[in-house]
Amino acid sequence: MFAAQGRDSVGGYANLWWPLALGAGAAAVLLFLQFTPRPFLMTVTAILWLVALMAAAAWVQAREARLTARRSERLAWRTAGGAYLLAAAALVADPLLGKPGLAMTLAGALAMSGVARLSVGLGRAGDGRAWLYLSGSFSLAVAMMIGFGWPFPVVIPAIKALALDLLGLGAMLILAQTRRRGTKPAEPPRTR
Repeated sequence: MFAAQGRDSVGGYANLWWPLALGAGAAAVLLFLQFTPRPFLMTVTAILWLVALMAAAAWVQAREARLTARRSERLAWRTAGGAYLLAAAALVADPLLGKPGLAMTLAGALAMSGVARLSVGLGRAGDGRAWLYLSGSFSLAVAMMIGFGWPFPVVIPAIKALALDLLGLGAMLILAQTRRRGTKPAEPPRTR
């Protein structure tokens, strides 16, 4: 992913597994929401999927924090992961976003995660910045949509926005990983 040079002990394709699973899971939630005829059942099921995906996203961002060499980036990735865990807890506590306090907690947590990813992008020079800017900006937009859109006539638009946010995060991590893999530094020549 965006990890520091040389501190990752996991092989190349294993690094891509979690972001790929995150993006595929979010896409599955969107498809499920789009084509299921029973609104209440699909909403509850989609929310449970999203909670699991948000926990996975928190884990992926905590892993980024562990692999990053710079202290400020480590703190920002941990903040983003913790914010996703807080958002998942808010969804578990109020799945249909009926209580104003929990809906605003969800919006605030998403905004905090977006700002944390934007700060990683601002503090970084070189590769991967554009993906961080896009992902952070998208999280902020989703947070504002949930914060300003409450109370919802139906919760489905908010759940779709959350799934799109997770899809954007997964795509950002996948694209950054493949770009990093394509621009690996050359191996130094061996001496005998």
